[in-house]
Amino acid sequence: MVREEGVIRSVLVSALALILAGMVAACGGPSFVIPPDSSPPAIVLDVYLHALLSGDCAAGHALGTETFRKGNGELCGATTVISARIKGDPAVPNSDEVVFATTLVTTGTADSSVPAGEMTWFYGLGRQPNGSWRLTGGGSGP
Repeated sequence: MVREEGVIRSVLVSALALILAGMVAACGGPSFVIPPDSSPPAIVLDVYLHALLSGDCAAGHALGTETFRKGNGELCGATTVISARIKGDPAVPNSDEVVFATTLVTTGTADSSVPAGEMTWFYGLGRQPNGSWRLTGGGSGP
């Protein structure tokens, strides 16, 4: 039952992100919308992954903190990600920090720091003083 709830939640998160992106695209705006500050971390990560897949690094940067940069989880501009999905519910060390595992398929990087092909990539998100969730870091290991 818990696994089914997680799957349902993942489907709803993806659907909401796609609806928001479609609404903005229909209005002729950018290809992403920064989620409301009240959005759960899964929504923020899903919107980031969509920005990453489209190569919109400015959009991805808007969803991160100053610690989220190349060398600390940010892949946009460093490698091409051709597929991305959140693996399930996050690990929850405390109420202000979560870590999600994702499956990414990349073309690799010029310096071989990220291998080409399918891999697990972890993204950390932290609750900000205004209550919003933003990406704080990530990498191939927790």
